[in-house]
Amino acid sequence: VHGSALFTRGETQTIATATLGDAGMKQKIDTLKGLNLKRFYLQYTFPPSCVGETGRTGAPGRREIGHGMLAERAIAATLPTEAEFPYSIRIESLITESNGSSSMASVCGGSLALMQAGVPVKSPVAGIAMGLLLGDKGAVSDENAVILSDILGTEDALGTMDFKVAGNREGISTFQLDIKCEGLTIETMERALEQAKRGRLHILDEMEKAIGAPSVELPDTVPRVSSFKIDQETIGKVIGPGGKQIRAIIEDFALSNMDVGEDGTIQLSSFDTAKMNAAEEFVKELVKGGGGRGGRDGGRGGKTGGGDRPKYAGPDPEVGTNYKGKITGIHDFGVFVEIIPGPEDGSTPGLEGLCHVSELHTERVRNCQGFLSSIGEEEIEVKYIGKNAKGKYQLSRKQVLEERKNGGKKKKPPAKQESKPVVDDMPQAEVDVIAQAIEGLSEI
Repeated sequence: VHGSALFTRGETQTIATATLGDAGMKQKIDTLKGLNLKRFYLQYTFPPSCVGETGRTGAPGRREIGHGMLAERAIAATLPTEAEFPYSIRIESLITESNGSSSMASVCGGSLALMQAGVPVKSPVAGIAMGLLLGDKGAVSDENAVILSDILGTEDALGTMDFKVAGNREGISTFQLDIKCEGLTIETMERALEQAKRGRLHILDEMEKAIGAPSVELPDTVPRVSSFKIDQETIGKVIGPGGKQIRAIIEDFALSNMDVGEDGTIQLSSFDTAKMNAAEEFVKELVKGGGGRGGRDGGRGGKTGGGDRPKYAGPDPEVGTNYKGKITGIHDFGVFVEIIPGPEDGSTPGLEGLCHVSELHTERVRNCQGFLSSIGEEEIEVKYIGKNAKGKYQLSRKQVLEERKNGGKKKKPPAKQESKPVVDDMPQAEVDVIAQAIEGLSEI
């Protein structure tokens, strides 16, 4: 928690907390169109105890989700852009007492918590719920309608309108309206909006007595964030095979997290600014020269970098020989393995071959990444089985496992069966009859 506020209005109270995180802390939502990421989200909790009841507390219901979304929209309009403030922002509103509009209390408490956390919001936001009393609920509102400000639970139940309005001193950022009468006139809506504005400005005045502007400095518990961009083709070098390189960078430079976007944007977060800057310089130096091995899912990254890559200059492998090599890349179609390492000075690369997904195991492998994660090995033993039609080196782990199963004996190919001449057991009399018939056909 990096910012908090206790907001009380009448018999309604909320404890609002604000938490800041890096890009990896965004809320992930699975939708029909794919995965969505939300940089800012407000989570609203309404336990039974806030209305003096007991009950089961579980996943949020439709009411809680709706109230949270309303408060979230009210605050989102005042937030800085991600370029201005590269943090993920989460607000939690825990309702401790409710006899009024708890969603509007969440707007006020959440705005105060953000300012206390040091988020440079454009302005504070407040909200208020308006009500309406009519002599005849089945009629349309008229000039005799009584408009209520900051309605209580009974006024909401017995009244004919629940009109929630939230915004700053300049205007409205969100509103919600539900009515139980036949309709509202334009004059009634004008009166309600004007009365809501006066109430909203009064609440903002009270909020500014507690905190008038966002804190200048972020709390010490907030990790510092740095962002920069690299070429998309060099992402593979930063990730490394199976994520090995990025894990090493996080560990070596004591980073809180390191997020690599698909467009090449890298975000570093750390409590040590000096080490974070050193990590940025290391990554920039690492990607010089273009793409390399690795990839977002342990793939091989870009095709070429600056200039032609040096070629393998060592001895050729022997067909049928087993090699224990390092995994250098993982794809859906198979795994690249370095079976003969290059020289220590790095002047030339080692010899790599492809172990196709069908040759990884004696049983079917559906996912290379998941399979290799399950065995937990960075090196595997493979057999060199020759080159394919394109001259690429082919490897097989499956044959190595079959040899071990057979006690080290190589699997012998099935013996060829010699074809025997067909013996004609047809009697001579039948042969003569067939011959005469053939002669008769030829005469015709």
